[in-house]
Amino acid sequence: MLIQEKINQIKEDFSYFDNWEDKYQYLIDLGKKLPKLEDKYKTEDFRVQGCTSNLWVIPQLSDDKLKFIGASDSVIVQGLFYLVQFVYNDEEPQTILQQPLDFFDEIGLSSHLGPSRSNGLNSLKKKIASIATELSKN
Repeated sequence: MLIQEKINQIKEDFSYFDNWEDKYQYLIDLGKKLPKLEDKYKTEDFRVQGCTSNLWVIPQLSDDKLKFIGASDSVIVQGLFYLVQFVYNDEEPQTILQQPLDFFDEIGLSSHLGPSRSNGLNSLKKKIASIATELSKN
């Protein structure tokens, strides 16, 4: 599935909900789907700086494709990470760099996050871009 197809799927899924309480609950439910992150990864090396809650993102490169594992101690942030992971897993670093995560604005999620969660989301986007930039040089 192409990145745009994944983004379209997210947009469609969020369009089923009429109010933001339901959308937040859906986001929380998505985050609960992530497997538990082993404690050995919950280190400063993998922690996303600029996020009020703890968020750890671990990149794994295999056959020139990136896969991200991660977790947060915030259920909302965990759901946000789930969406990022859904879109970017199994993509080449260069492809990730060419496809920014604008869909958060398009589904209205960015405008409904508080300032600290918005900062965290932006920090997550920067972290993913930094990882993709570094790995695209190899």
